[in-house]
Amino acid sequence: MTLRRTSGDGINVSELWGHAVANITPSAMPAVTISLVAIHGGSFTWLAYALIGVLMTLVALQVGILARHFPSPGSLFFYLSKALHPISGMVAGFTMITGYLGALAAAPLLGGLFVEQALRFFWPVSGMGWIGGIGVLYLLVAWRLALRGIEISARWGLWVEIFSILCIVFIAAATLWHFGWRDPAQWNFQRLHTAPLAQALILSLLAYGGFETAGNLAGETSAARTAIPRVMVLSVLMVGGFFVAMAYIEVLAFAHLPTPLGHSAAPLNAIAKAIGHPWLGIFSDLAMATAAFSATIATLNSISRILYSMAGHGVIPRFFHHRDVHHGIPARALRVLAIIVLISMAVVTLWKIPILSVVGTFGTFTGLAFLLIYGLANIATPWFLFRQHYAWRWLSLIIAGISLPLLIKVMAVSLWPLPVGGEGAATLLFVALVMVVFFWGLYWAAFRPERLRHILVAVDEP
Repeated sequence: MTLRRTSGDGINVSELWGHAVANITPSAMPAVTISLVAIHGGSFTWLAYALIGVLMTLVALQVGILARHFPSPGSLFFYLSKALHPISGMVAGFTMITGYLGALAAAPLLGGLFVEQALRFFWPVSGMGWIGGIGVLYLLVAWRLALRGIEISARWGLWVEIFSILCIVFIAAATLWHFGWRDPAQWNFQRLHTAPLAQALILSLLAYGGFETAGNLAGETSAARTAIPRVMVLSVLMVGGFFVAMAYIEVLAFAHLPTPLGHSAAPLNAIAKAIGHPWLGIFSDLAMATAAFSATIATLNSISRILYSMAGHGVIPRFFHHRDVHHGIPARALRVLAIIVLISMAVVTLWKIPILSVVGTFGTFTGLAFLLIYGLANIATPWFLFRQHYAWRWLSLIIAGISLPLLIKVMAVSLWPLPVGGEGAATLLFVALVMVVFFWGLYWAAFRPERLRHILVAVDEP
């Protein structure tokens, strides 16, 4: 059974691209996360994003090969089950669900935070009540759009994401108009040091995560075997170009500011003040606010499809393998997700937990999930291609030889030394989840092998 709406041919390529890009959330890079990379990258922050962009394009090619051969709403859960082993698929499926769920829980609250910051330009508002209320509104609107069908929710997500990026581009254009585009320091490679750049590479890698969610719409996309692999690679290339350009522009601007880019919590707002137009900071806040909304829609759609697929393959209760007759969407999964996120948002709001600490905690788990599934994909793809004697097998092996060591290095640095606070708790939870699912799979292999064999049945193949 596939997830396909009863009318129409499903979403088009542009909407599929919007879904993938919304999960990547490229607006977060220039608005927030670039500061972490710039601490180590300095003048060569753009180079770190460029090199990792090449790496992630190679990873997208690997995942795209699997998507071409095993299209499924379960995405890497089903890809890895078929290409590598059902246990690896189980590990990928549960880490994806948990990692994406953390991102889903954080996105509406982050949207509320940036809406509140934008409103402060007009009248004084503050407090967790505002943030929580806006976050609930975000979630309910996104949930209703998701229930109305993938075409509508994907289309809304696409246009909201375009608006978000345009807000960032507007600030970038104003910055170049004020400072010009020449910055010789960013091209003076004699000042390049490999050790700091290596750390910058590690931190910039996580900015690209999320492209693989295009595969979750395999059952609702025309020509899934060709469209989804192209969208995966295209989304990485496009956001990579955006990341490199914004890194160059922001480093250029901060060369004229007293505070280093690596120490700025809101770099675009600082640039807006520096060029004499602090009101431009509204566009930075609006960019993040709208990006959080599109990410909420896209993540709802992604997790619900993974739940639908895993239930169809017998890994989780059959309850989730149900689609709405009229819209062809996994309505039960969407309702359960909305309830879980509402409860988590209520806890954060009532206990007045800082939003950015929530984002950091959930982001740690999500980042580790990305590293694991991308690493497994780099093992599974050449393994499958060599077994089937496909012509691209040697190229896939070369790609794995380049990307897998770096992914392992990033994973090792992320796991040890153990981070403190919420990030450390998230790291331990991630390790515990992987071990539990792995041993669960071993138990099935020893005593319930028919359960693992059922995972290999392509019930979701378009």
